[in-house]
Amino acid sequence: MNTDLMSRTGLVPEQMVPQSNPVGPLETAVEKVLVDVRPSNLADPLAGIGHAEESLRDALRRTDAGSDVALTQAVACAEAACEHLRYGELQEARLLLVAARGQLVRSHAGRT
Repeated sequence: MNTDLMSRTGLVPEQMVPQSNPVGPLETAVEKVLVDVRPSNLADPLAGIGHAEESLRDALRRTDAGSDVALTQAVACAEAACEHLRYGELQEARLLLVAARGQLVRSHAGRT
């Protein structure tokens, strides 16, 4: 048992409730779409792109950037990636999704 954690919070780790993460759905969608757009399926590289775009748009609708500048930039990158996915521009979409992932990391670092 981590006694340091228990002494600071009064709870054992199993009793701790995870804090709400406003970035969670967007971060999950970005990672999933990055996997979907990797060039592993050479026979049909555009297979599943419509679903990937839809899941990313759904995550964007559920994300509230608020005053977090890094999260706002991540949302902008993800929105631009959606547009590229719509037209089958996978390299551009992937580049923007990697940039969104970097901004999500910055957003996490700003909260700690």
